[in-house]
Amino acid sequence: MKQMKMIGFVIFAAGLTVAGWYASLVPRGEELVGTARITAWFDQGGPPFLVGIALMIIGGVIARRAGKMAAKKAAGGQGEGDGPYRGGEGPKPVLALLDEMVETLQPLSADGLPDGRKELADTLDALLADTVPDFLDQREALIEKLGLETFAEMIGHFASMERGAARAWSALTDEAWGEVGPSLEKAKAGILAARDVTKAALAEG
Repeated sequence: MKQMKMIGFVIFAAGLTVAGWYASLVPRGEELVGTARITAWFDQGGPPFLVGIALMIIGGVIARRAGKMAAKKAAGGQGEGDGPYRGGEGPKPVLALLDEMVETLQPLSADGLPDGRKELADTLDALLADTVPDFLDQREALIEKLGLETFAEMIGHFASMERGAARAWSALTDEAWGEVGPSLEKAKAGILAARDVTKAALAEG
């Protein structure tokens, strides 16, 4: 199950990186504005962006399924319909998930390494394997509410957060202590920007 979860994480990370790259693509033609600019962006970067989104979905599904299988085994057979996102309660709102990721990342630092590396790595692993896919499960509703252009801006910041968190996790594994702090700061800045863009857009809507 752990190997399956890691495979899902790698696929998800690859998709998020690709989507982030093409979400921030500036279309050729400085004279383009408004709808024409969005259309030009989609013509130039839309297909690989959608491929990245598809990889994120696939990786997220694999990682979540592995996590649920592990939780079911640990609980001695707890049904898949149980848990905080089931039983009629529904998924957490997107802003609640963004706030949760901000609250998870903000206290994290490279202080106390290497002694505290396991706790830090476990926190990042849970964020990347569980909370991030929960947020991306609502991507269709987000695109509808935010619009493609704002969603592209938000997911670019979100991808920066994911890359920073993943890099911090890898640095902990590789004992590259000097990379942990800067990577965490990148992750914090990315999730704060993603939350600010989402809050502003939803407030306007």
